Amino acid sequence: MNKVFILLCIATIAISCHEKKSEVDKVQIIEDYIGALNEGDHGIVIESFSDSVRLNEMDYKSVFSKEDYYSLFQWDSTFVPKYQILDIEQKGEDVEIKVSKKCTRILFLNEEPIITKELVKFKRSKIYSITITDYEVFNDGKWSGNRANLVSWIKTHHPELDGFLIDQSKRGALNYLKAINLYQNNKSEAQ
Repeated sequence: MNKVFILLCIATIAISCHEKKSEVDKVQIIEDYIGALNEGDHGIVIESFSDSVRLNEMDYKSVFSKEDYYSLFQWDSTFVPKYQILDIEQKGEDVEIKVSKKCTRILFLNEEPIITKELVKFKRSKIYSITITDYEVFNDGKWSGNRANLVSWIKTHHPELDGFLIDQSKRGALNYLKAINLYQNNKSEAQ
């Protein structure tokens, strides 16, 4: 009887240690993923996901094959984003994070970093999906107004760049940056 009790205790301890290790691993996977985004390391970003890259925003769902995600990754990386984990907490099998993101495009449109709450789901020790569940800092009025002013000004003064907003390739991102720079330089000269 004592041997059975001791074996049960050892099994319970082993299982609880394994569960703790899983929690630490999930947090580490997210920290590595965010670090890879900051470094522009596509290989680590892709390796963080189980099979496909699932990025969801509230009710809008996007699923990319790992190969197809490369174009969007290049587009986003062109703006040199910097992410910061503000909070991270394991909730059952999932992890909730609060993240700040800033880059040239966001600082132009939103005039400050965006802060989101996100839910990260896992499958086989890899990220299965990341869903933005809430925007804590996002100014839709500024974003929409600044974007409309930029698009309008580009159509009038640099029509060769028209369409930069919808081209989510590296070339589109470079045109987006060029449009922002031209617009801001013109605004500075006018003052």
